[in-house]
Amino acid sequence: MKYFPYSYGLLVLIFLLSSGTAFSTGSNLADEQQIKIFLPQSSVINSDEYRLGEISQLEGEDFLLLEKISQTVIGRSPLPGRKLTVTRSLILSRLRSQKINIKRFVFPGAESSSIQRAALKITGNDIDQVVLKHIREANNNEDLKPRLLAKTRDIFLPRGQVSYVITSKGKYKKEGGYRNYEVEFSIDGEAVRIVTVRTYLKLYKEVFIARDTIKRNQIIEESDLLKVRKNVDRLPREYITDKDQLIGKISKRTINPSEAIRGNTVSEPPLVKSGDRLQIVFETPFLRLSAPGISMAKGRKGERIPVKNLDSKIVVFATVQSRNIVLVN
Repeated sequence: MKYFPYSYGLLVLIFLLSSGTAFSTGSNLADEQQIKIFLPQSSVINSDEYRLGEISQLEGEDFLLLEKISQTVIGRSPLPGRKLTVTRSLILSRLRSQKINIKRFVFPGAESSSIQRAALKITGNDIDQVVLKHIREANNNEDLKPRLLAKTRDIFLPRGQVSYVITSKGKYKKEGGYRNYEVEFSIDGEAVRIVTVRTYLKLYKEVFIARDTIKRNQIIEESDLLKVRKNVDRLPREYITDKDQLIGKISKRTINPSEAIRGNTVSEPPLVKSGDRLQIVFETPFLRLSAPGISMAKGRKGERIPVKNLDSKIVVFATVQSRNIVLVN
């Protein structure tokens, strides 16, 4: 006896296909028992989650069931500006998890749909411009020239009332240089996104440099100085912009030609030099005594130096008050 060469598995497959029940749900039910789910090509979602009723059209005669499944949450919405695909199998899985008999559902049209989160697009150029405007208004200095280190990308935010706050990040000790700004966006008063904008602040000022070499302990005169315009963010801190803070001071070290003069490289000249004759004064609210003396070290105003009482030959420490008076306290 000869048998037709079909395998058992192939016969089962042919039977299922001929019966029409292998890959369809609800096809054996009467029309009045079926719930039809029509999936559009695409949908736009406004909330963080999307429900079946928001992404499909539902038809059927069981109105209570239609209301229930329309409120069934299928998943979380994509980020603003992004898309995702919702499939028939995902929908059936969510309905099954709600203890709903999925045999009643049919999908007469497409078996998948693309959904997109409703979004408000903020261009990177707009973000960059508001940051540059913020820098100019915050500094109110025409000599400040901010520039961007990189272009900011476009962003997408949920729809709503948009507001933003700009803050400078980090502890900056210089007036210029590299600076990061954060733009925090809020929708209806709730913070949703922070964008970092990297900038470089170029600041020009008129500063004083040494015209020629200024030697250590040299008294600085106006002829020793030259005023130039420089980008100060590249200069060490404490640069001097007022010549009155330099003239008459003495250099604490050698200052090279064209070097910007800083406050910590100069000091007040001593009021008293070693060997100067002066008056040693002892004073209380009810008594004032004085005696001639001689300084044994140089000193600036407010410094304590040793002085010798010329009458008693005793050495005491006194505070320099002026060129010829020291106070014992």
